[in-house]
Amino acid sequence: MPPKRVVPEIEAEVKEPTFIRRDDRGLFVEVVNEGPWETVIHGSMRKGARLGNHYHRECRAFFYLLSGRAEVKIRLIFNDESVTAELGSMEGVVLRPYETHMIRFLEDSDFLLLKSYRYRDDEPDIFPYDVEA
Repeated sequence: MPPKRVVPEIEAEVKEPTFIRRDDRGLFVEVVNEGPWETVIHGSMRKGARLGNHYHRECRAFFYLLSGRAEVKIRLIFNDESVTAELGSMEGVVLRPYETHMIRFLEDSDFLLLKSYRYRDDEPDIFPYDVEA
């Protein structure tokens, strides 16, 4: 009998900053304090724009909304279990391997994307897979 495949549970836990300090000098926000991040991306998207509709086999990502609002849909490709979360400013979500994901921007938005795997042309680790299929 072949070994039973362990299917991870899907989750879209909305994460808030781990630390915020405001004083007369300004604002300091610790967005995340864990993870194996190799790359940090800053982006700006217009209302209605979409990112994703793919999954990664190795890469973990942390999507963090600096300003605006976005809807994040995640579907586990092994069993089609899915979740949807709406993010506001200063909220984020972890995207795990084998979770196809799509982000729809509900307002003009700025974001950070932390990735555990650097993009490489020879091994892109991006596999198209429609969240809503």
